Amino acid sequence: MLMSFNTAISGINAANKRLKVAGNNIANSGTIGFKSSRAQFSALYSSAQLGSGRNAIGDGVRLAATQQNFNHGDSMTTSGNPLDMRIQGNGFFVVSDKGSLAYTRAGAFLKDAANFVVDSDGGRLQGYAANDKGEIMRGLRTDLQIDTSNVAARATTRVAENINLDASLPSLARLPAFDPADPATYTRAIGRTIQDAGSGTGAGAVPAADHELKQYFVKTGDSQWSMYVLVDGRNPVDPNSVAPLHVTLEQKPNGSLSYSGNSQHLRKISDTEFALQGWRPAHEVNGAWMSNGAASGGAVSLPLIDGSASVLDPADAVMDRPVPAFDSLDLKTYSDMFANAIFDSQGNQHELKQYFVKDGNNSWRMHVLIDGRNPQMPDSTEPLTANIVFDSGGSVRSLTGSAGLVSNNGGGLQLNGWTPAMPAERVTGQDRWVSNGAAGSANGIELDFTNLLQHNAASSRSSTYVDGHAARGS
Repeated sequence: MLMSFNTAISGINAANKRLKVAGNNIANSGTIGFKSSRAQFSALYSSAQLGSGRNAIGDGVRLAATQQNFNHGDSMTTSGNPLDMRIQGNGFFVVSDKGSLAYTRAGAFLKDAANFVVDSDGGRLQGYAANDKGEIMRGLRTDLQIDTSNVAARATTRVAENINLDASLPSLARLPAFDPADPATYTRAIGRTIQDAGSGTGAGAVPAADHELKQYFVKTGDSQWSMYVLVDGRNPVDPNSVAPLHVTLEQKPNGSLSYSGNSQHLRKISDTEFALQGWRPAHEVNGAWMSNGAASGGAVSLPLIDGSASVLDPADAVMDRPVPAFDSLDLKTYSDMFANAIFDSQGNQHELKQYFVKDGNNSWRMHVLIDGRNPQMPDSTEPLTANIVFDSGGSVRSLTGSAGLVSNNGGGLQLNGWTPAMPAERVTGQDRWVSNGAAGSANGIELDFTNLLQHNAASSRSSTYVDGHAARGS
């Protein structure tokens, strides 16, 4: 009985140790460089039972080992501290405390009063020094120290980012609003003259009058259309309104036609004909439209045939869906934006902004402005633009730039001809910009999109590398 009790106690002790390991992992979830552990257990058997075969009953369980997981994390984020580092893969940081070496995976470093790179305990980070030519001298490990002597300004030459664009965001491309006066907003239009039935007899009779019936068709997708109906340019059942009656049409693979929308007044008769119900004949009096007192004469035929051909022609092009005109001050004209500080040849800081506009399932446009101005012509606010297309896996399939923003065939774009600028009139506030006398990099700025993705997750930027800096002095 006592042995059975001890066996059960061993299980409780093992479970307790497992909980302690899990609790320690949770407690250190925010500790930089912490590596989680896993409890490993082994079964216990008494020596008297060894060799007794499959009928042996064990004596419980014990903690065999606590194993640490040294794999790097799945995600990488920026902390804002340029001395924070992480190890991608195997290895340790080596730090020295008065000659005594220690090894750590924690990459939270800072600069001490003597400009040495140290950890929170003052241990100096070890590395290989560079000679006067900037060449790394391997084999000679030393304390890493940041040189704060005079450093000339350097223009930015490269911007590299890890960006995910949210695949679930809706496209900003929209069909243009239907306008019967603008042929660019519809695919086809057919019209004919119809006549109302007049009203009454004798001196008070209303004679029959002619009216113009027009049907407009917009091809919205493969086998999909919208039909709009107007009489005399007015709503057929409410002549005070110019809003048309509207139904959507879809041709099925078997040739049949389905529809949805205003089924009360636009009813399907067959796959080639609709009927207008409830028409109220009207006329204009002193600039206002009102019923002319005539009867409609019943349902009005709305054929889907123009002559001998169907108006729902599969060969017609789908109506273009333009995106709203880009305006950096209007959040409705772009989907996401990311900004970076960059530098010109004199060390002046500027702000480069990339605006991403989703215009299709796997298609985006990117607009680039520097300080809110065109990088090449700072007197203009028109951006440089590129088109980005992703494949089905969410990776970049193609990058197509424009003048001044060209593909470098290496997973990125080259921004050429940047003219660093400043406002010409700081006092009066006039919106006129001129060159500030500095220059951009002679070879342009590389926008590296090697790690640009489109996945179904919130748009985000996990890390950024931007070279270039202002002048520094001791």
